[in-house]
Amino acid sequence: MTDNNYYGQFLAELNSAKFQTLRPAQKRVLGEYLGKFGGTKDVAVELPTGAGKTLIALLVAEDRRRKGQKVAILSANKTLARQMLEESQELGIPSVLMEGPGNAISSFVKRRYQRGQAIGIMNYWVYFNQNPVIDPADLLIMDDAHLAEHCLHSLYSVEITRFTHSELFVALASELHQRFPEYSVLADALDSDLESNKPPELLSFIDQTLITARIEEIIDASTTLKSNSDLRFRWERMRGSLNQANIYLARDSVWIRPYVYPLISNPYYSKATQRIYMSATIGDPGDLGRRLGVRNIKKIPVPQEDAESTFGRRLLLMNRLDEGDIPQRLGAAILAAIRIHPKSVWLCSSVDIAAKFKKLVMEWLEMNNIVGHPSWILTPEGDEIQDFKQSATGHLFVGGRFDGMDFNGDECRMVILTTLPRAINTQEEFISAYLRDSGFMRERLNQRVVQALGRCNRDDGDFAVYALADRRFATHFGLESNKADLPRNIVAELDMGQDAAEAEASALCVSVEKFLSGDFSEYDEQLNEYLSNVPKDKTQPQITDTSADEVLGWAAMFSSENFPIAQQRFETCWDAAKKDGLLEIGALHGWHRAKALYLQGLQGDSRAQQKALDVLEAAMQRGGRSAWFNRMRGSLNRARKLSDESSMAFDDDYFAEVVRAFDDLLDQYGKTGVRFEQQCNRIGEQLQSHSHNLYSEGLERLGTLLGYTASRPKNPGAPDGVWKGHFGSFGEVVTYEAKVEDGPSNEISLSDLGQAHNQNNKADSYYGPRGFVVRSSIVTHLTVLGAGVEESIGDLRIIPKQAICDLWDKIRSALVLYRDLWLPGNLAVNLKAAQSIRSRIPEAGWLTRVLSHGSIFVTSEELLKEWRS
Repeated sequence: MTDNNYYGQFLAELNSAKFQTLRPAQKRVLGEYLGKFGGTKDVAVELPTGAGKTLIALLVAEDRRRKGQKVAILSANKTLARQMLEESQELGIPSVLMEGPGNAISSFVKRRYQRGQAIGIMNYWVYFNQNPVIDPADLLIMDDAHLAEHCLHSLYSVEITRFTHSELFVALASELHQRFPEYSVLADALDSDLESNKPPELLSFIDQTLITARIEEIIDASTTLKSNSDLRFRWERMRGSLNQANIYLARDSVWIRPYVYPLISNPYYSKATQRIYMSATIGDPGDLGRRLGVRNIKKIPVPQEDAESTFGRRLLLMNRLDEGDIPQRLGAAILAAIRIHPKSVWLCSSVDIAAKFKKLVMEWLEMNNIVGHPSWILTPEGDEIQDFKQSATGHLFVGGRFDGMDFNGDECRMVILTTLPRAINTQEEFISAYLRDSGFMRERLNQRVVQALGRCNRDDGDFAVYALADRRFATHFGLESNKADLPRNIVAELDMGQDAAEAEASALCVSVEKFLSGDFSEYDEQLNEYLSNVPKDKTQPQITDTSADEVLGWAAMFSSENFPIAQQRFETCWDAAKKDGLLEIGALHGWHRAKALYLQGLQGDSRAQQKALDVLEAAMQRGGRSAWFNRMRGSLNRARKLSDESSMAFDDDYFAEVVRAFDDLLDQYGKTGVRFEQQCNRIGEQLQSHSHNLYSEGLERLGTLLGYTASRPKNPGAPDGVWKGHFGSFGEVVTYEAKVEDGPSNEISLSDLGQAHNQNNKADSYYGPRGFVVRSSIVTHLTVLGAGVEESIGDLRIIPKQAICDLWDKIRSALVLYRDLWLPGNLAVNLKAAQSIRSRIPEAGWLTRVLSHGSIFVTSEELLKEWRS
């Protein structure tokens, strides 16, 4: 028998009632695989949605299993894994389904897979688990291969978000902002009421190494980590690799991850003798390798007639350039479709946006008398898909995914792409914003559109309406160059949708109603005409594929800490980008090379560290048109300044007292571990407390760290707190009366004022003759002055509790920076540590100056005006 007939005969021998013959496209792909790719390590199969990739996978899998190999087929979620199991059973192929945690998979099922008695079918999470409970496969088939990236997010990254980890996110953003104020997105992150479209930023690797230990402490000490098992799982995997990872800063998240995931280093991947990647949108196999962290994928060539076909029919609706995301015209067409088939799928760029759309859309449907419909947000496990399919009505909202969902017939006939899928995670948002010559991002966008357009078109009898709601679709596909990598059939459908965008709402609704009622005569005629006008030959500029070097470079840097190999690989990428005239993506390769060199320098190679700074400057010059590369200047300058300064002079006695207070605390609680962070958190909690005793204790500890001799006098009539300092020729005493509990009137009363005046008079009579300047204040959360208070206030000042908290944030930031460089008993190192914070600490007398001027209420701005970041 010929190669082209081998799998056809194999299928016939299986004697399946459902699958009896191979389609021409399936026969050609299997013939190519058997003749040319059977021994290739990494093979990609790309066929349109509905073309029968599942049958191809199962035939190859069963053939290999019968030849003595362990075979695993991985799917994106439980629903797709179960569908794969059903198809294997239709073929009579022995297979077992593995789902859930390892201890939930029976020993019998494991043995059948591991002894080659059955094909193992599971989702990506089951196979690439932290503690795998099954043997690695000999043949690994990855269905909907792009979706493996979602599993890798959970294995090789930690994302801390405002929505899921609010307290921890604010703590990290505050710490980063205090240290590195030039990252303006952090200021937006701390203002939750601010609407901001500012793109994410990538933290400089220089700044990153300075704050890694601090990030560890903040996360280790957080209550969020203790209560969130998913975060704890991710953090345990990533904690030891923080310097090697990248840290992306966004308004709503801090994401720690390698630029390229290290799947190539995962033994459950690397031990397979062959890996087959299946998808309707493999696209550039090099970029798939970049996304998954694998290399040298060879794609089986497919004839144009097989690659450019639509199963069933699609009616594309597009927005006009001058309309909003769901305007009246397009909204009317969507409502018309839902009234005929009361189910819809809404594809969004992220889970957070999906949640927002769910709320808006369900309210919008109710306003239009479509009520009582259930709705779901798709979770990573995908259980909601089955619920949606089985429901007669309902609406499924999906974030960051455009494939891995198959709907047949009336299971769904309406899909809405809510946003242009330019970026579906923080790293992609960064690349899209700052690396504008990264052509692979345009290809990813088009892949997602193609994936979305296949959700409801599984066979020749299917028909569905797809609404491209974001008006940016019209802009993107208005450029012919942006259609260059799309199949001709989809280009024709887009052309038809663009022209139909000129139709008014009533005409658009008529088209939708005719289409969904099964009247295709006009549609078919128009589509054939559009297809005849799409060019058959499309040429694209050839760019050097650097993905293999990127994968190997990141595997060396992240997995094995082989920084010399990593920097060599990134240098190859840098040279290739320079040859191709790519400025910004080339500059990122240079940035990665500088990072590898810098980490090599931290291992003791001083020449590598100096070279890293030179390479970083060259990368900045190449990518200088991008604002992010320009912002690296501050980090570079700090590194060069720090390396040049080895000593400092204590030219101010107040600063010397602050440093001494820092030394005392660090001697007590140490440089490493969580005790330091726990103590800092304790002070912060005390300064927000409504308990008089706790608050007074917090004020005392704050005063000590500010370089004062701080105390809480116990004798009757004494102030709640006293800060005394003698700095060179200048001495000052500040007394405090704390009013942090709600009283009967919730006002600052004349009685409160009288107490503070009495304390001021006693302190002045005692310390004044000794040369101290005395100032007194009331610290309180109260904001209303009682009768007669304003007229009697005199020299007293009222300090709001929030201003004291802001002062604590300043001193805490300086303390943490000092601690980064500090070593117990090492004077030379600690002098350098002190120099690093010298510019942040004000001159002696700063507090007396604040309390001697200004308004009755001392604002945070007034209190901190001599403190610098």
